[in-house]
Amino acid sequence: MSFEFVIKKRLKDSEAIIFSGKQEIAKIKKHEGFSFKLIRYKDKQEWMLSNIVDGQRRPFSYAVRKAINNSSHHETGEIHTGEEVFVVREQLFKHKGKFYMLASHPEGKSWIDYVNSSTRYISRLDNFPYPNLSDVDHGHYTLRHKIKRFRGTSVGEASGLGQHEGGHRVRLDNELADIGLFIATISYLLYASG
Repeated sequence: MSFEFVIKKRLKDSEAIIFSGKQEIAKIKKHEGFSFKLIRYKDKQEWMLSNIVDGQRRPFSYAVRKAINNSSHHETGEIHTGEEVFVVREQLFKHKGKFYMLASHPEGKSWIDYVNSSTRYISRLDNFPYPNLSDVDHGHYTLRHKIKRFRGTSVGEASGLGQHEGGHRVRLDNELADIGLFIATISYLLYASG
């Protein structure tokens, strides 16, 4: 079983709307610097997304933290963040003890088909040799080179640009259902927000 999100950027606006089916379920708003706010409509839950991961600004990385809404901060626009709930580091993330990779070359796809495709695959890396995301260091070229070579089982895909009519589409297998909104948002911010 799978589910799909579609993210569309509003013209002349710094917001993007996230759809599930035809229903608007959330929005992404630009915040200070390189951060973004994700707001889910059904319960007004807010999260802050920043590319500062493990204390450093990192490429292809985002940390998602709960936003703490306090009426005294609401007037000033200042937002405090709470616990970190999800992290993508160097396109990698861990969920329920398993590692996954955004924009991965999945098993069963030839290199030419993968390179020529406008689809980015999300793969589960069943044989990932590192126990933690922090073991993957961006500054270490040989390690980054090895990670790009990992192939896994496709558990989702992303395609399209947010400003085009079809939007940025993210389809995920059910094993990622509970973090699907975060994955769709980060995929949009990394690859399709233009």
